Amino acid sequence: MTTITADDIRALAQSADADPALAVADDDVRLVPQAEEADGHIIYTKVELVREYGEEITDVQAEVLAAGLTAQLV
Repeated sequence: MTTITADDIRALAQSADADPALAVADDDVRLVPQAEEADGHIIYTKVELVREYGEEITDVQAEVLAAGLTAQLV
Protein backbone atom coordinates (compact mmCIF):
# COMPACT_ATOMS: atom_id res chain seq x y z
CA MET A 1 0.00 0.00 0.00
CA THR A 2 1.28 3.45 -0.94
CA THR A 3 1.26 5.99 1.88
CA ILE A 4 1.52 9.74 1.54
CA THR A 5 3.12 11.37 4.56
CA ALA A 6 2.95 14.84 6.04
CA ASP A 7 6.62 15.16 5.04
CA ASP A 8 5.58 14.60 1.41
CA ILE A 9 3.04 17.42 1.76
CA ARG A 10 5.58 19.74 3.40
CA ALA A 11 8.13 18.99 0.64
CA LEU A 12 5.51 19.90 -1.96
CA ALA A 13 4.66 23.11 -0.11
CA GLN A 14 8.32 24.12 0.12
CA SER A 15 9.26 23.21 -3.45
CA ALA A 16 10.55 26.07 -5.57
CA ASP A 17 10.19 24.09 -8.81
CA ALA A 18 8.08 25.52 -11.64
CA ASP A 19 5.07 23.18 -11.36
CA PRO A 20 5.75 20.63 -8.60
CA ALA A 21 3.46 17.72 -7.83
CA LEU A 22 3.29 14.51 -5.86
CA ALA A 23 3.11 11.45 -8.09
CA VAL A 24 2.94 7.71 -7.52
CA ALA A 25 5.28 5.63 -9.63
CA ASP A 26 6.26 2.04 -8.87
CA ASP A 27 4.27 2.15 -5.59
CA ASP A 28 6.40 5.05 -4.35
CA VAL A 29 5.42 8.68 -3.75
CA ARG A 30 7.74 11.14 -5.48
CA LEU A 31 7.98 14.89 -5.68
CA VAL A 32 8.28 15.78 -9.35
CA PRO A 33 9.38 19.22 -10.60
CA GLN A 34 6.97 19.37 -13.54
CA ALA A 35 3.49 17.91 -13.11
CA GLU A 36 2.95 17.73 -16.86
CA GLU A 37 6.10 15.66 -17.39
CA ALA A 38 5.58 13.19 -14.54
CA ASP A 39 5.89 9.47 -15.16
CA GLY A 40 3.18 8.01 -12.99
CA HIS A 41 -0.12 9.00 -11.47
CA ILE A 42 -0.33 12.63 -10.28
CA ILE A 43 -1.81 12.76 -6.79
CA TYR A 44 -1.69 16.42 -5.88
CA THR A 45 -0.08 19.57 -7.25
CA LYS A 46 1.31 22.63 -5.52
CA VAL A 47 -1.27 24.71 -7.39
CA GLU A 48 -4.03 22.71 -5.67
CA LEU A 49 -2.24 22.97 -2.32
CA VAL A 50 -1.93 26.77 -2.51
CA ARG A 51 -5.51 27.14 -3.75
CA GLU A 52 -6.91 25.07 -0.86
CA TYR A 53 -4.56 26.01 2.01
CA GLY A 54 -2.72 29.17 1.00
CA GLU A 55 1.04 29.68 0.97
CA GLU A 56 1.54 28.23 4.47
CA ILE A 57 0.40 24.81 5.65
CA THR A 58 0.35 23.79 9.30
CA ASP A 59 1.55 20.43 10.57
CA VAL A 60 -2.03 19.43 11.38
CA GLN A 61 -3.22 20.37 7.90
CA ALA A 62 -0.34 18.41 6.36
CA GLU A 63 -1.24 15.33 8.43
CA VAL A 64 -4.94 15.53 7.56
CA LEU A 65 -4.25 16.12 3.87
CA ALA A 66 -1.75 13.25 3.72
CA ALA A 67 -4.25 10.89 5.35
CA GLY A 68 -7.02 11.96 2.98
CA LEU A 69 -4.86 11.56 -0.12
CA THR A 70 -3.65 8.15 1.08
CA ALA A 71 -7.26 7.05 1.58
CA GLN A 72 -8.09 8.11 -1.99
CA LEU A 73 -5.37 5.84 -3.34
CA VAL A 74 -6.98 2.71 -1.91
